Amino acid sequence: MNVRAPPPGSLPRERSGMGYAARSLVEAIPVPAAILDLDGRVLVANGRWTAPDRDGGLYPAEGGFLSASPGPCGGHRGVLEAVWRLTPTTPPARVRCRCDEAVERVLQVAALDAGDGERQCLVTEITEETGTDTRAEFLALLSHEARTPVTTVVAAVELLRAQSLEQGVREIVDNVYFSTRALETLTDNLLDLGRLETGRLRLAHEPVTIRTLLEGVVEPLQRESRSKGILLLTAPAPDLPPAVQGDAGRLRQVLDAVVGNAVKFTTAGEVVVLAEAPGDGTWVMTVSDTGPGIDEPQRARIFQPFTQADSSSARRHEGAGLGLALASRLIARMDGTIEVESTPGAGTLFRIRLPLQVAPAPPDDEPRPLARRRIAVVAPTRRSTQALAWLLAGAGAEPVPAAFAEVIRPMADVDTVLWCDDAHDTEAAQRADTVGRAVGPDGQGLMISTTDPRTGVVRRPGVLTAPLVLNRLVAALNQERTGVRGAPVTVPPLSGGRVLLAEDNEVNRTVFRRMIELMGVTCDTVVDGAAAARAALGDTGYDVVLMDVQMPRTDGLEATRLIRAAGCRTPILALTATAPADRDRCLAAGMNGRLSKPITLPELRAALAPYLHPAATAPPGDPDDRLSSRIPTDGDPSPVMTR
Repeated sequence: MNVRAPPPGSLPRERSGMGYAARSLVEAIPVPAAILDLDGRVLVANGRWTAPDRDGGLYPAEGGFLSASPGPCGGHRGVLEAVWRLTPTTPPARVRCRCDEAVERVLQVAALDAGDGERQCLVTEITEETGTDTRAEFLALLSHEARTPVTTVVAAVELLRAQSLEQGVREIVDNVYFSTRALETLTDNLLDLGRLETGRLRLAHEPVTIRTLLEGVVEPLQRESRSKGILLLTAPAPDLPPAVQGDAGRLRQVLDAVVGNAVKFTTAGEVVVLAEAPGDGTWVMTVSDTGPGIDEPQRARIFQPFTQADSSSARRHEGAGLGLALASRLIARMDGTIEVESTPGAGTLFRIRLPLQVAPAPPDDEPRPLARRRIAVVAPTRRSTQALAWLLAGAGAEPVPAAFAEVIRPMADVDTVLWCDDAHDTEAAQRADTVGRAVGPDGQGLMISTTDPRTGVVRRPGVLTAPLVLNRLVAALNQERTGVRGAPVTVPPLSGGRVLLAEDNEVNRTVFRRMIELMGVTCDTVVDGAAAARAALGDTGYDVVLMDVQMPRTDGLEATRLIRAAGCRTPILALTATAPADRDRCLAAGMNGRLSKPITLPELRAALAPYLHPAATAPPGDPDDRLSSRIPTDGDPSPVMTR
């Protein structure tokens, strides 16, 4: 079929003046779109179809023919053929367009019923960017909708963990807690992967404490590592500055993915996470395991989304294969690199290198809790020995690496032995007795068990369970028993104060209020932003406001703007179930910071503590009498609920 383009402007008047409905249809489409007849003639097009910034126009204007289009696409031959094949029952067809050599576009051709028996079609451009944007928006919605119920579950479980529970009940509660946190991680990963693809992900620039970061990564993995009997250790180098400037949340995501992957695929042996600064302006974090290893072809695939090292491992292990893909993209976004060294059957080492700057920190004049202590260290490998030595050196001790054969005899100037073992090993009790005799009544032997000692052969004081955190290790070495694992999860109380909580979800409101009161702080609650603004500008004098961002009527951002417009400087912290990328919106509205739901009890205490110290409390500003008319009431104002 040959189609000849008529002279410009020869489109009949009735065609060029298509109905308002048709023009409204194409103008409402957010991508280049046009309605064509079966000759390939453009009857009506939106402004994006012929936008002047499209390299001189890839598509013909209204009245023009596709066959007369410029460019190397052959007169849009593929699109024309799709148009000719259309019938009222034909499904939409997609055709690749190469008019712009720099960008490959896809045109979708769908049949339209013109209502008068004449066949027409709607042609829309679907670029990769358009598809990616749509996917990112979908993932953002999915993440928010999923995080809202997850928030409630995590907060409720936090309250349960703060109670004295029977050991069996506590184990069930812990299982729910860790599983829900894993679900939160998955929804965040999906959202962030979409934002990275569209370039919308922003990085924070704030102080990050390295030790806290590392310990926060390994602690949630303790259940899995102990069930396998894996020695899970982490430590920063003792000469490492305590903090860097970076994005704590993104660094945590990277390490969660890499360390979690190592624990998942390691069935025996150890996983060791170390951080150091080699002196070339970078910070290096290494994650080593004694797992199955990865061969060369698999190493080329592991950073692709939805990929595991091999199909057999995918059957044995849960997971969507998103973790390493997201980690590699986040590292690249931070101008860093990730390298993999592995030998099949001999384990894997991931090396993450990042250009992080040292964060300013006050001088640390605190005495080292293990100063002048010489402690023998016995561990399975060089890296696990190094991790324990770094932990001890960071607390002021002098570590003495040794073999087990050495510590079963008295060692000069060493009164403490720290060794790794399995409390379920039938010979572990005998080894513990041997070490005890070697150190004598004035010495100390401390076993680090890879499994839970409560159900093992060795049931005695002087047994810690990996993974270790520094405070627990120091307390044990100083003979300060921290209690059994079934003890309540508690936080130190705060020194009074009054908090205003604005949260529309009744369950969340109840849970957050109880968490706040558990810390010895008075909490008043409101259910929407308008009520929050009125309460904050009232006479109560709150120390801090916790403001949910998404609330009916007046949302948290608008309520914050109203409060700030009145001159009130009371600190306001955002509560949001969306991902960290909305931090800038919260700060722009006048908030002082944000908390991402779900919120744990320690996280909530850490956020409130700076504002509840008596000397740091900021007095509320005097409300502007004229502002009250700008705060919507929507009928009866929402009351402030006090305790």
